[in-house]
Amino acid sequence: MKKKITLLFLAFFLISLISCETTESLSCPYVLAKPHVELGENENMHYFAGMYFSLFNDSDKTIDSFTISFLLYDSDGNNPFIGSNCIVSRCDCQLFPQRMENFIISLDSFISLVPEEPYITDFIYIREIRYSDGTSWKDPYGMYCVRESHE
Repeated sequence: MKKKITLLFLAFFLISLISCETTESLSCPYVLAKPHVELGENENMHYFAGMYFSLFNDSDKTIDSFTISFLLYDSDGNNPFIGSNCIVSRCDCQLFPQRMENFIISLDSFISLVPEEPYITDFIYIREIRYSDGTSWKDPYGMYCVRESHE
């Protein structure tokens, strides 16, 4: 009986090892820098407001596209919209390994009134990265999010 339990435990342990992912999926393949919102017009990008950030490709693969997610708040820390304040945007780009590039996401389609002060960003993270070799990296729960402190 003791041998059967030991064999059963060993079989369960080996099966669980087979289903484990590599540690590559546990590391963050990017670095976000300087996320912030600017008001006003930026030619060809937005008329009223945009979210600006830099993205560093910290992998050995070329990025073809990524999906970013973030929350917006007004200067008092409240949701500035009638609906959800969660913004999700896909950016198509070619970002080579170990390179940084600046990005702007237009917020014009989300706002109905231009605020007097820029929105505050929070819980910013890359949901998915698609690479030129056909592979992808995902963080559906925001494990690598950038948080802002609200006072």
